[in-house]
Amino acid sequence: MKNNNPSKINAAIIAVFKQHAQPFTVFYLPFKIYAVAFFAWILAYGCVPASYYAQAYINYAATADKNGKLDSAAYYYGLAISKDAGNAKAYNNRAMVYAKMGKYKDAAADVEKAISINKRYWDAYYTRGYIYEKQELFNQAITEYSTYISKGDKKVTDYYLGYWGRGKCNQYVTKMEDAIHDFTEALKIKPADFYLYSWRGQCYVEMNKYVEASKDLETFLAQYPSSYKERFKIGICYVKMAEKDKAEKVFLKLAEIDPSFKVYFPGEKFLDFFNVELRRKIAGNALEEASAFLNEITPATSKTLTDIKYADAFEKLETAWGFVVSYSKEDQVQIDSIRSKLYFVYPKLKDKPAIPEYVRRFAVQASSFVEEKNYNAAIELYQRAIMIVPYYPLAHFNIAMLYATTYNYKTAIEQMNSYLKLTPDAKDARAAQDKIYEWEVKVKN
Repeated sequence: MKNNNPSKINAAIIAVFKQHAQPFTVFYLPFKIYAVAFFAWILAYGCVPASYYAQAYINYAATADKNGKLDSAAYYYGLAISKDAGNAKAYNNRAMVYAKMGKYKDAAADVEKAISINKRYWDAYYTRGYIYEKQELFNQAITEYSTYISKGDKKVTDYYLGYWGRGKCNQYVTKMEDAIHDFTEALKIKPADFYLYSWRGQCYVEMNKYVEASKDLETFLAQYPSSYKERFKIGICYVKMAEKDKAEKVFLKLAEIDPSFKVYFPGEKFLDFFNVELRRKIAGNALEEASAFLNEITPATSKTLTDIKYADAFEKLETAWGFVVSYSKEDQVQIDSIRSKLYFVYPKLKDKPAIPEYVRRFAVQASSFVEEKNYNAAIELYQRAIMIVPYYPLAHFNIAMLYATTYNYKTAIEQMNSYLKLTPDAKDARAAQDKIYEWEVKVKN
């Protein structure tokens, strides 16, 4: 709920005044006391400069943004602008919030307004670069980030983000040397931001510099040992470096998260787990075979033969899911295709497949965490179950309810829709759909 409580707004304005008064009160505390008292008096009689109100609203907005409440942040920045229409910072910060919300047209309008107010407000060029980046206009983003890097205040804490943003865009357009340079410069400024090691390590992987890549990825994993993507890529490095024992340890660690890996890559075949091209080929072939089985089903096909074709298609789709790899953005197309066909075929199966025991274990453990009201731990376990068996209806239903419990209504709707796709004739289908309607309103609010 948005806060327009006058007393709280006034308190925020007094805080702004203290901030402005600080340079004059460092050496003489009594003046500070009298000054604050005087300001409280003029506040009561409505004599406060508009810029103070604006700064108070900006402070509210920044807190809301930090807490992930983007709608509230945009609202408060709007109030700041209503009090001080010439405040470039308010326009710039709201542009960043709009970009995070995917409202790129509104974001672009705000950042252009900020620059029109003050062409030397260099933070706005960073924001414009971020907006371009989010729209995958990477070359334009590189230009804006470069302006920020050359003109921005190098003393501010977040200055290194300009190098990071430009480095990401250089990586996206496959300028790996330039990307590595940018990530290295960012690390010189902020060596404690370990995600930079991940980004630079991925560039080294793409350049086949596996020794350098492994060092960066090891540094990152020392801080974030549960990260799947980096662990998978360091496994690739170890295979390329003929470090078989290290690669096997990585594989076994990942198999703790997804035990199905041992089913599809048993014994010495664990090395194939890190063979991206092989996995893409196997998954692609299985997907094509599944599609062929589905295309053979026509209105004239007998019920018995139709059931067989659906079962054969489902078996191929399971194989495709077991081998599919999430390595690049292009792989997501294949993942989505397999998932959508699984959602289509599963409800039509005469005999539904049994859920593997290791997946059932995750579900039972998740239920235990729910009883303890440890909802985040329960969500994590249901996510692992769904990652292995995307056609597990109960897991989709339960995780939807958990997301709603933790106020993540957008994801709750997505998961409940998955449940309905998999079990359109469920006895509680009406209640499940009604839950979606209920959550839709909460998303809008």
